[in-house]
Amino acid sequence: MSTKPMHIAIAGNIGAGKTTLTQLLAKQFKWHPHFEDVVDNPYLDDFYGQMERWSFNLQIYFLNSRFRQILQIRQSGQTVIQDRTIYEDAHIFAPNLHAMGLMTNRDFQNYASLFELMESLVAPPDLLIYLRSSIPNLVHQIHKRGREYENSISIDYLSRLNERYEAWIQNYDKGKLLIFDVDKLNFVDNQEDLGTVYNQIDAELFGLF
Repeated sequence: MSTKPMHIAIAGNIGAGKTTLTQLLAKQFKWHPHFEDVVDNPYLDDFYGQMERWSFNLQIYFLNSRFRQILQIRQSGQTVIQDRTIYEDAHIFAPNLHAMGLMTNRDFQNYASLFELMESLVAPPDLLIYLRSSIPNLVHQIHKRGREYENSISIDYLSRLNERYEAWIQNYDKGKLLIFDVDKLNFVDNQEDLGTVYNQIDAELFGLF
């Protein structure tokens, strides 16, 4: 087993199961989990109520907290599993808001410039895990967890995000990548599926070859 501290990150659309898998992997491999700052985020409620007004503020908040997280992960000397990556903010959420007319050109350019600067200062994760999901599955999971601010998320919005996720993942070349199709792998309720996930991660990180 490798003793070098690693940074593992989980990517995926809203409702794909990132937080749940982060918790399961942290327990299984004795990694330290880093979660997305949803509870203390001062912009989320406002954003879902008035996206155009708060999109830039929200994305800057996420960028700041994610960048800080990466620095903490690298300094901690521990193997950390991170719920969502800095790349998703920059390659999926911000460009989507811009494309939908919910973020101005100058705000988006300002944001993109800041991301490029941050990206040049941090290393990518040692392993990226992408949770692929269909829209019906995402909608089901979002309704099941019942977060009030997510009630207004439209299927159109989720679909746009999914398209961007797929485009980003197809071109991802920063390091090791594992893709799990959560329509077919139910790691929450099915122990066998969960075992499959564990084995693939184990082989990718600690395999002999």
